[in-house]
Amino acid sequence: MDEDGTSTAQDETAQSGGLINLVADTLFALTEKSEGLSIRAIAQATDNSRSSTHRILQALSRSDFVQQSESGSYVVGPRMLMLAARVFGVVPVLQIAHVIMKDLVQELGETCYLATFSEADGHATYVHRIENDHPVRYIQALGSTIPLHAGAVGKAILAALPDFDLGKLDMKVYTPNTQSSLTELKASVALARKNGYATSIEERVVGVGGAAAAVRSGDRVIGALTVSVPKNRIPPDGLDKIGLCVSKHAEALSSMLTAIGVERI
Repeated sequence: MDEDGTSTAQDETAQSGGLINLVADTLFALTEKSEGLSIRAIAQATDNSRSSTHRILQALSRSDFVQQSESGSYVVGPRMLMLAARVFGVVPVLQIAHVIMKDLVQELGETCYLATFSEADGHATYVHRIENDHPVRYIQALGSTIPLHAGAVGKAILAALPDFDLGKLDMKVYTPNTQSSLTELKASVALARKNGYATSIEERVVGVGGAAAAVRSGDRVIGALTVSVPKNRIPPDGLDKIGLCVSKHAEALSSMLTAIGVERI
């Protein structure tokens, strides 16, 4: 405060920024459940008071960004839906993926890949990559095809396809660690299905491990998100923590692609 009791420009900017963040958090909270949320639930989700949350919702209602349902809960309004449609209409799929992948690389410090998949192809294909800053890293070329039986990407995809006939796969051996028996592969896929992510160490490339999770659009499996880790940087306790992180980001990407109805990456 200045000597005359008025707020400084810096104070006002900080207050405005805080309010903008609360409004953004409120809108984001409303996207969590299609049936909407009560004022109390929104206040808890945004760590805001009920009175302040009510004022924000009233202002957003007047602008049609939110609506109040007959049950009293609040849902996203037509103007919010129009904004979402416009954003997704001008942002390419890989640009959406790039943002999530960049966050993943910053969080883990390892190179991240996005692979596309179609059952008709019988394999996955790397289509996007964000590298880390380590001087030592293994880079796989975009356009490289990935077998479904060897490595984290393939097993993550297979785990998301419960009706896939594993017996039709060509169980080619790439390294001494490649799972060449159907029994081994079934066990690995079952574990990946249970965990929500798959891991591998030197199954396809010597000296490299990885963790991957399937990417979906609605009920359709359209690819996988994966992190590649040189063997000397694999944590002593394994790749499970990395797998959980990859799974979290894959779910976020899946939600976005589902929202815009993507059929293939």
